[in-house]
Amino acid sequence: MSNQKTMRPQVREVSLQDAFWKPYLAKIRSVTMPYVFDKLEEKRYFSGFVKVRDGIFGDFDRVPFCDGLVFESMRGACDFLAQEYDADLDKRLDGYVELVQAAQDAVGDGYICTKVTCLTPDWRWGRNGGDIVIQHDLYNQGALVEAAISHYLATKKTTLLACAVRSANLICREMGEPPKLNVIPGHSLPEEAFVKLYRLFRDHRELDTFARENGVNCEDYLEMARFWYDNRGNYTDRDLCRDPRFPPRYNQDHLPFAKQRTAEGHAVRAALCYTGAAMVAYEADRSDYKEALDEIWENIVNRKLHITGGIGTRHDIEGFDVDFNLPHDAYLETCAAIGLAFFNGEMALLSPHGKYFDVFERSLYNNVLAAVGEDGTHFFYQNPLISDGNVERWDWHGCPCCPPMLLKLFSSLATYVYAYSPDTLYLNLHLDSKLDTETVAATLNEGKLRVDSKGKEMTLCLRVPAYAKKFALSVNGVPQALKIENGYAVLRGIWTTDTEISIDFEALPQLIVSDPRVEANRDLVAVTCGPKLYCAEAIDNNGSVGFTVAQNPSLSISGGNVVGKTADGSEFTLIPYYRWCNRHGGAMQVWFPYAASLPTPTEGILYQEIKK
Repeated sequence: MSNQKTMRPQVREVSLQDAFWKPYLAKIRSVTMPYVFDKLEEKRYFSGFVKVRDGIFGDFDRVPFCDGLVFESMRGACDFLAQEYDADLDKRLDGYVELVQAAQDAVGDGYICTKVTCLTPDWRWGRNGGDIVIQHDLYNQGALVEAAISHYLATKKTTLLACAVRSANLICREMGEPPKLNVIPGHSLPEEAFVKLYRLFRDHRELDTFARENGVNCEDYLEMARFWYDNRGNYTDRDLCRDPRFPPRYNQDHLPFAKQRTAEGHAVRAALCYTGAAMVAYEADRSDYKEALDEIWENIVNRKLHITGGIGTRHDIEGFDVDFNLPHDAYLETCAAIGLAFFNGEMALLSPHGKYFDVFERSLYNNVLAAVGEDGTHFFYQNPLISDGNVERWDWHGCPCCPPMLLKLFSSLATYVYAYSPDTLYLNLHLDSKLDTETVAATLNEGKLRVDSKGKEMTLCLRVPAYAKKFALSVNGVPQALKIENGYAVLRGIWTTDTEISIDFEALPQLIVSDPRVEANRDLVAVTCGPKLYCAEAIDNNGSVGFTVAQNPSLSISGGNVVGKTADGSEFTLIPYYRWCNRHGGAMQVWFPYAASLPTPTEGILYQEIKK
């Protein structure tokens, strides 16, 4: 890695002290995480490992990606464990690791996809009549790799890491340029996992002996990820999905990645595909990937993104539709919004710019937060922008992919607050927090930033959110002239904790209008304050959400809600979108008729504030 590249801190190097996020994440850790594991056990999502371990074949009634959901949940748990040790959680994870190791040992060569092993062992990698798009072989093993990395970093134990290396080495032996197999992931995730495995062995020299003993060549893992992107659209000696609902575009396999320019197919697979591609571009200096990623990002953000930060309009493929088709009853899977947040986090490392965290926050504070009920144990799979009152969260789902993904994002959220290189510190999210790395340390508390640049000159890049009003900086009480570069306010100096940098800005309620090409939103307005979207529930508005917003609605914040005036002079109340459907509140609505003609947003901007 070039010493000048920007990186995120590890989970143990940063902590959140934020008044909202600290208790929220404590609830996720103490309530949601054990609930997810209890449900995975109750619903027999570990049964595949037991069957393979015990040689019980010919019977399997779980989804093909059940192994991956277990591993994703383990990754989230390990990241929480790295931040705060918990002996009971450590022991629970040890039990799961032992089971996974036993199942892998029973197969013998490192392969682990329990449904394929139990039912159709000849279908490995989608061959001999199998289907890689449906089987999820590579997804499952990619999730194993991610879990193993997090488990090692949290505990320094290498049992699960040895399983991941066996799996990864098998894949590297069998897939790649001819005469190896031409196999592309049917569901992205292994691409980013293999980049992370490459980084682990490159950067953690204490693993050198383990690497020699386990046949690790970390360059192979990066090369494998590169192959998976460059050989998309190459169908030579490759079996494609026979289900007409899932053509190559569905899993971003319609063109070599460097030639792709628009967001296509299943939204979760797409977001994870783009996340991994950004990581390969970062490590391999692939400017052609960067060009593709920039255009794909623009296509999503300016043509296919809902105001909630949700992506994936279509119900039939859980995926992207044509540009500007953004209906209020869109699908908007929770996992897709999480994937979009991950994608933006990687883009911000590849080419630092504040715009990526504008999108990150839009997804996080709306679509993602809404997906978990206030009790921490009820969830949304879909996240519509309208409801007639019949939408309810579920306590579990036949396809429970969302809770593990939520654990992955929430357990790693603190790592997105900052990024750094040897001579630059980025503040991406304005959340009270503490950072402590060998390169730089920092503390943010109620807008007061203190930095220890360890005796060297360092540039501070402090994000100016798109919604920020009256953004201002001062150093030890002295106002600073703003120098804005790529969405960040820039200061340079040698920083010690004796220096207090004050960051001041306002986040005010505002009316939003969308591009008129979005037919569903024509002549309608929405309300935001900071990164949060607000919605009306009937329970707060005399049993109805069918009101018209006044031309001058006098928006204000009251008790965490937005209040304002309707066209007939009465008052409406809007709650944060993420809080809806917690009180049996009846109908819900995000977009409202407006009592005046609407301005046309600036060309190329999908959502824009109505200027007063």
